[in-house]
This record gives sequence, structure tokens and C-alpha cells, in this order.
Amino acid sequence: MDNKYTYASSGVDVNRNDEFTDFIKSKVHLPSWVMREPTGYATILNITTPPIVLTADGIGSKLLLEIQYGRLRDAAKDLIAMNYNDIICVGGQPLAFVDYLGVHHIDQVHYKFIELLQEEVSKLGMALVAGETAEIPSIYNEQEWDVAGFCVGILKRRLPVETIEPGDVIIGLPASGFHSNGWSLIRKILKDENISVEELPFDLLAGTRIYSEVVQFFEKVKGLAHVTGGGLLRALKRVLQGKGAKVAIRKVPKYIRWVLKYVSIEEALRTFNMGYGMLIVTDKEHAHDLSTQISSDILGYVIEGDIEVRVETA
Repeated sequence: MDNKYTYASSGVDVNRNDEFTDFIKSKVHLPSWVMREPTGYATILNITTPPIVLTADGIGSKLLLEIQYGRLRDAAKDLIAMNYNDIICVGGQPLAFVDYLGVHHIDQVHYKFIELLQEEVSKLGMALVAGETAEIPSIYNEQEWDVAGFCVGILKRRLPVETIEPGDVIIGLPASGFHSNGWSLIRKILKDENISVEELPFDLLAGTRIYSEVVQFFEKVKGLAHVTGGGLLRALKRVLQGKGAKVAIRKVPKYIRWVLKYVSIEEALRTFNMGYGMLIVTDKEHAHDLSTQISSDILGYVIEGDIEVRVETA
């Protein structure tokens, strides 16, 4: 099959997003009480002891399918994970969660979603402390709604990403699926190829894995990368900060093999997690123990030069 699909053809331009992010950075002047954290996954506010960590994110267009198929618990997991996993990437322990719902009108589905959100937040030792709901029929139609999450935690250990050096080891933590990334492209493939979610040999809508177990290993970690927008390549660039890497993806899960029927490997690397939702960078001394304790895979190592990723699909 001709690999004709790209993320850009589905209406999402990652480069345009990066340009807008750079524009925002050029306009924002951070006060002295914002602790420098180069990966940008979350913001550290040095105004208390310990410092506060906060971030905000949403689910994206995966929510449309979750609404359609009644997968509200998975939507709740996605919303939490997109924030929780970002907080831990800067060495934070998530504690409090706030939600924002934008709807056409408040309906029973929103009551159910909040119940499930509360249940899933509690499982992680967090609290759903507040929220806001806005009925905006001029923006949302009767079937559509959107939700954003806001997460606050405390800094346990600022991860020393600036100490990452050639020879350090890159570990991949398996994902539960596509997580909450690349769904404009996935939805386009489903529509154009007339594919039903139910006929796929894997659970397409599985909720994003929440990597709460990583918190207890912060002392052995140099850097963490939550694989979100921009896929595995962008996550590597974010945590490596200009350094290179040699990475081999040897375990290609069913959902990635499926999408590779429709997109090139190069496009997949720029869009999807390739089977790994979080990356750990550590030194050789801790690599084996970490990969065993967290049930993860050693993917490669840091080098001088470019980032090279090999995907073994045979």
C-alpha cells in the first residue's frame, strides 16, 4: 500500500505548533521565582518549600471517538495522564487536579465523566480539588464537548538533564496504545479507509498509561521524556537538549504495525510513540536495575551527533 497519509494532511502541522511555541517564549519573560527547567514539560515555581510544579493539557480529538463509543473512563485516564506524566518529567509528585469542561449543555454524560475522573484521580493518591464548567452552545454542538486538565504537585527532585552525556542509557516504558497523540491522523485513516474501531485486533481507545511508578526512582534518573505531540523523535530531542542518540525499536506492538500500513516509518516517528509512552535517561550504573524494576526496555544510548532511530518491523 502506498503510504499516503501524513499528520499534516490531516490538518495538524507540528512545525507550525513549534513556531507558535517559540513565539510565545519570545514574548514571555519569566520572573526569578520560576526555576529553570529546559524540557518544558511543566513549570516549577520556587515560591514555597518544596517548590510547586504545575501544568495543563487536554485529550485532543481522541475525545470525539471516546464520546462516540462511550469510553468515558478511558477519556478520564487520558486527561489525567497527559498532565500527570508531564509533572513527573520535571521531577514532580502530582497532588491536585482541576478540570474545565466546555459543553453545549450539561448532560448526564458529563456527570458520569466527573464521577470517573474522581475515581481515577483518587487511585493515584491525588485529589480533584476544583473545576469549571461552561455551557457554550454557540461554540459546541449538542454532541460535542471538550475538557482540559490542570495538575499541581510538589518538586521531589529537579532532574539533572544538563548532566546527560554520551554513554548514558535510554530506557523505554511501554505504552498502552497510541495514548493521546496523532488522533487527527488516526481518525482520517479510519474514515478514508472505512475502518471500524471494533474490527481492529487491538483496543484502539485504551486509556493513556500513567507512569506513577517512576516517581520512586527519581534519584536514579537524569532525564524523563513523556512521548506526546511530535512522537518519539520530538521526545528524544526534548530530553537530550542537542545531544544525539542511537535507538532501536525491536518490539513493535500491533497498533504501530497497523498504522505503518498507512504511514511511512519516518512519519510515524514524528507522530506516534512507537510503543513507548515515556523515556528514561540514566547512567550505565543504574540502567539494568531500572529497566528490571520498572518492566521496561533498554532502547539505546546517548551519543554525540544526531538522533538515529531504527525500527525493526521484520
